[in-house]
Amino acid sequence: MKRTHMWGTVRTAALCLLSMVVLLSGCALTFGYRHVDWMISWQLDHYLDLTAGQRRDVTARLKPLLARHRTEAIPQYEQFLKELQQRVSRGLTREDLEWMYASYDRFREDLFERAVPDGSALLMTVSERQVRNLEDVFRKEEHKFVRTLQGSTSKRLEERTRKMLAMAEDWLGPLSADQVARLSPFTKALPDTQPVSWHYRRQRQQELLTLLRRPASLEDMSRELRMIFVQADQTAPAGYRELVGELRASLTVLLLETDRLLTAQQRRKAVTSIQRLIDDLHGLSPGS
Repeated sequence: MKRTHMWGTVRTAALCLLSMVVLLSGCALTFGYRHVDWMISWQLDHYLDLTAGQRRDVTARLKPLLARHRTEAIPQYEQFLKELQQRVSRGLTREDLEWMYASYDRFREDLFERAVPDGSALLMTVSERQVRNLEDVFRKEEHKFVRTLQGSTSKRLEERTRKMLAMAEDWLGPLSADQVARLSPFTKALPDTQPVSWHYRRQRQQELLTLLRRPASLEDMSRELRMIFVQADQTAPAGYRELVGELRASLTVLLLETDRLLTAQQRRKAVTSIQRLIDDLHGLSPGS
């Protein structure tokens, strides 16, 4: 029996999109969203070396899937950002951050759930050759990641701190020397997530490869995909769930300290930055 794998790439594109919307990355949101169908198709070809028929099938499935997402989900993202803007304007609390994490989880689950029906149908057409190609790409990615871990951990975390502070300045404006000195220790205190996260990712990859290689009905495929991706928080290893909890706890401390140190001008800049993202999202709504 042949099967097709859309899911790994849908997951990648979905996370990219969700990160742009919910985590306020500095990407060109409108451009990225309008070309997400191309991104998914390109990555699918990279992972699976699609046949011409599969490319046509992916294109046909993506168009209505993304149209529904644009109509139903984008307004929810826009409303989330409007509420976030109000909370940032008055000053963040711990409860605000818990609300942010819960919203992210809800949006992520909704995004994956939307892709399950089409993803399950497409999975049924991937050949063993394509599964081997996917496995080979996973192996190359792992080798590349292992090389990154062979360097100095302290330098890697210092680079993370530098990037996070640069991202903060993108949204808040220039940070003073005192702000950098106060925030750097909190940034460095964030847990080193890369080793555990990669182990978790590798586990999910192996689960996907196993799923692709065993006979399964469409119903079975959908159930397994939901367990791996939609219900990821419930089915992830305890160590990974603990890491996510530690990361969010440390990130909460960092964000609250950042909020406490903001000048009036920086807070206005943050509100303006969120408004820019709201405007970009509104431009993606049907009829805009």
